[in-house]
Amino acid sequence: MDKTQANLFYLQRNLILGLLSALVAAAWAGLVWHSHTTTEMTMTHAVGYARHFIADWVIMMVAMMLPTALPMIITFHKVQAANRQPRDAFATTWVFVAAYLVVWAFAGLAAYVGMQAAEAAIVRFALPPAAAAQIGGAIIVVAGIYQLTPLKDVCLSKCRGPTDFIVTAWDDGARSALEMGLLHGAYCLGCCWLLLSSSFRSAS
Repeated sequence: MDKTQANLFYLQRNLILGLLSALVAAAWAGLVWHSHTTTEMTMTHAVGYARHFIADWVIMMVAMMLPTALPMIITFHKVQAANRQPRDAFATTWVFVAAYLVVWAFAGLAAYVGMQAAEAAIVRFALPPAAAAQIGGAIIVVAGIYQLTPLKDVCLSKCRGPTDFIVTAWDDGARSALEMGLLHGAYCLGCCWLLLSSSFRSAS
């Protein structure tokens, strides 16, 4: 990498950091603003409620999970820049980020479907509040046991070691960036799916 390419690399890295920071700050601002507003009109329609839930979920994931993925994103950009033209590395890094967020968006959709199924089951079988609370508690217990499993350790090691992940999963091009973003998102979901079980419990 010559001097011009090095300057472009550092410019891109700072721009990525700045844009990601702005995105996270906007997401936190959105969460704070939402906590002071009411959404009763949206809640009266199933489609509106679904859209509201998914939008809130994605904003929450941007605010909470994107900062934890920052070391991976910066490492990904560095490796891409070392193996490709820096201009291409900038674009593929955002493909990686978008794919990562898509995983969490679909996780939110799964959480919404699970909540609706839980509510329907409670109504259909006329479960008393105590029984519904016990089901929610059982989900939390299962999630706690999962924390001790080898699968959780694998997911956690991939999230904590961005260099190891990139060395084992990296390939050239935008398609690889998409696949790696989806894979890294899946590993992070494997670490943090307790968020989903918490959503299920809140619905019960």
